Amino acid sequence: MRKFKFLILTFGIILTACSHPPDLPTPANIGTKERLRLISGEQAAEFVNRMHGQAVATDANVIAEYGKGEKKDLLYVSRYADAEAAQKAFESMIEKMAVAQKSPFYHLRPIARYQGKAYMTLGMGAVHYIYCSGSSLLWFQTYQTFGTTLPPMLLELYPI
Repeated sequence: MRKFKFLILTFGIILTACSHPPDLPTPANIGTKERLRLISGEQAAEFVNRMHGQAVATDANVIAEYGKGEKKDLLYVSRYADAEAAQKAFESMIEKMAVAQKSPFYHLRPIARYQGKAYMTLGMGAVHYIYCSGSSLLWFQTYQTFGTTLPPMLLELYPI
């Protein structure tokens, strides 16, 4: 009986560990803004899907909010099965944005210093940076000024 309980407990621990998405770190600060809220797991996936109007969220997603007030910066990170899947999703997103007739985003451009591996676009009063880092796809919406450079705090965790 004792061995049976031990096996059940061990199996439960393994199952619980496997059912949680991998850790998706976010910087404590980006630019001058501090991270004040973090949304992850099912709640983040639901938000991403609702934002796109279809099921696009991966199994591991995190949304970080930076700053106070109406002009909060938002960092979206989605982890894919592998780097190839993340790259494919990135390329698909860029292609769709480039030809979209009705979109809140405009002036989509590759950032030269990153040899086409990162893009920026304007929209909704903010600047948006989009890029892949390994198996993660990142979208950073900011009201801060970084020009054509990705925020260093972000690149430390998610290098190109």
